[in-house]
Amino acid sequence: MRFLPGALYVGALRGAAAEGHKKARAMLAVRRQQVLPEGPFDLWIHAASLGEYLMAKPLITLAEKAKLRLLVTFFSVSGSEIAQGEMTYFAFAPFDRRKAVDHFLATTQVRQVLFMKYDLWPVMAAALRARQIPYSVAFAQVKPGATKLWTWNPLERSMWAGAKYVFHQTHESLNLCSQNSYQNGLLAGDGRFDQVGRQFAPDTIRTFTDFRPVLVVGSSWQAEEALVLPLLMQFPVLKVILAPHDLSRIDALASKLPVPHIRWSNYGSHSKEALEEARVLVVDTLGDLPALYACGTFAFVGGAFGPGLHNILEALAHGLPVICGPRVKGHWEAKHPDAPVHLLPEKALPEDLGRWLRLRLDNAELLNLEKAQAKAFIAQHRGASQHVWDVLYPAE
Repeated sequence: MRFLPGALYVGALRGAAAEGHKKARAMLAVRRQQVLPEGPFDLWIHAASLGEYLMAKPLITLAEKAKLRLLVTFFSVSGSEIAQGEMTYFAFAPFDRRKAVDHFLATTQVRQVLFMKYDLWPVMAAALRARQIPYSVAFAQVKPGATKLWTWNPLERSMWAGAKYVFHQTHESLNLCSQNSYQNGLLAGDGRFDQVGRQFAPDTIRTFTDFRPVLVVGSSWQAEEALVLPLLMQFPVLKVILAPHDLSRIDALASKLPVPHIRWSNYGSHSKEALEEARVLVVDTLGDLPALYACGTFAFVGGAFGPGLHNILEALAHGLPVICGPRVKGHWEAKHPDAPVHLLPEKALPEDLGRWLRLRLDNAELLNLEKAQAKAFIAQHRGASQHVWDVLYPAE
């Protein structure tokens, strides 16, 4: 039975690839082409994709300081080029088929494994247990109704119960698992807080920002952009850094802007006068948004009118009060009373965003208070990565 999820997934992936799905083809191709790095490795850290990798970076730093031989893997292709450029040893995790798993473990000879948040598969988990290779999960966030809590779900329960440790983000997550007979849980906190606020944009960005208030619109979808664009003419003092979630929409989005704009990818080719005149900086690159939050005054973070809120912690870490849509389920930080985060209504209008901006533009005392609250909120929740590390590798 444990072979079924991997078999079904690979079958679906091959079917999608045959129909021309680019991501499916890429996921198959990278695994066919890769040459696995040879072990032994002291630690294997697995991140499903870029978001989990960024969460893992403080742990990666600790492993490097300890001079451990470290392997980092991704499941998805998305964002993998960033990790590949940074890590000495990188690979794509095998699909959950016995032959692929056996080959991976025989080649890499890992001694301990840390999965970020989730992405446990039954064949791999069983293979690790059979080889007596300890594995843990860092920064799990289990929600009510999660399938791993079902008593009649032997596949997931064996995977999660077989972990040496499951480090939970919140008391609620830990309590849910403890109440459902899991005995390997520990409270660590949220590792995202440890890696935010570490990046800063180059000083040359000051030519664009020009000491004016800056609204950073991060990971935007069309719903957020529909609220921002009508305000560009109403707030002539405002500069905007606009980073859409889907980079394929850059050309269409730029064509709608009613004010002078430039693109981040060719920022250095513009004259000083063009940079000062531009009202909008369109971010058309991957991975630069966290640093650009450092240039902002306040942030409008996307996703919460549709699929779900994107990362607000980078903005808060740089002292930006945040506004977003109402769909923040699963994002406890957006509802925390100490975080300066404002939720717009489901059917928000540009005027709703405009009032929020105007209040802070006209009230420096409020803006400064929220900036201090944002930084204090981040500082209060740092330290989860060190806690995980101290349990996995206690000081002698």
